[in-house]
Amino acid sequence: MNIGMVTRWNVPCGVGIHAELIGRAWAEMGHKIKIFAPKEWNDPVTAQDEPYVVRCWGKDEQGQEFIYEEPFLEEDFDVFVVQTMVMSREQLMKVYPRIKEKAKTVFVVHDEGLDRGLAQFSPDAVVCFDERYKRFLVEAIPEERIHIIPYPCCPVKHGDKVEARRKLNLSLEKKIVFNFGIGVFRHIHLLPPLERLNHRHPPMLLTVTWVKDWFDLFDALKSRYPFIEVRQEPLSTERLYCYLHASDALLIHKDSAAGVAVASSVYQCLGSGCPIVVHDVNFFETLGGEVLKYSGFEDLSDKLESIFQQKEEVRGTIQAAEAYAEANSGEEIARRFLHLFQSLF
Repeated sequence: MNIGMVTRWNVPCGVGIHAELIGRAWAEMGHKIKIFAPKEWNDPVTAQDEPYVVRCWGKDEQGQEFIYEEPFLEEDFDVFVVQTMVMSREQLMKVYPRIKEKAKTVFVVHDEGLDRGLAQFSPDAVVCFDERYKRFLVEAIPEERIHIIPYPCCPVKHGDKVEARRKLNLSLEKKIVFNFGIGVFRHIHLLPPLERLNHRHPPMLLTVTWVKDWFDLFDALKSRYPFIEVRQEPLSTERLYCYLHASDALLIHKDSAAGVAVASSVYQCLGSGCPIVVHDVNFFETLGGEVLKYSGFEDLSDKLESIFQQKEEVRGTIQAAEAYAEANSGEEIARRFLHLFQSLF
């Protein structure tokens, strides 16, 4: 099958992670794929682009949108996939009508607020992650065109904690609470309860971000909270899993989204063997025993203490997370997309 896809790629981004997991699986299965990615000026690229990636649209250094139409039109695709939230409607409409004349079109919906204009594209199918998305999509898209395919997970990959810490030059004695990415600033109000954790080995808050402003912020906070270890780097999946294998817990704090949303970072990390502690908000409401949810400072402290003491409930959470990651691996989700594509013909 010849598959084209508009998406971000090889950047620390939830849309890109989704696309990479299924796109690479399609390529490994022998399908011909072409990825139409934006030229990245601000966000770091985490890996070298594959031969099937062409960067032919986006914004220039002055913020003006551009698109080179020829790469989109020189091939006849069987299926053309659009990952929403990346390209503007105005850009897409410059090539979409001619693509739709020859290919089946599938839109993957990532966000409620930005994706209500799908009807104008009349896609052959719309993919969303769970029933919450479907409830608002039926307002604009015929129900028979809406298909639920969960967000994909990275493969289960175990690692050795001591080896990972030595590789990353981290303490072998301390308990490490890890957070990463563009949203690390949301964890600042958790510093006091982390400081109050009382056990034999005080925890280290290991923060890794590629955003210089957030790196500078956490670096400044170290004078008040010396248990902070902050590093500035973009994380490939391989590098991320090394940090996860070195850590005792992954901490993800988000406030409730105004609409429907998922936290891609959770699905990216479920197969690592590192217990994941998340704020009990709607980003994580479709997950159950795969994560540990906290609702306040005291609850957060209790959850982290249970991890540090390696309680049975934590081992159960890790097992549930790995089972979910295996059932919803990038390869498995890619197959579900292929079944959908075949049904369109």
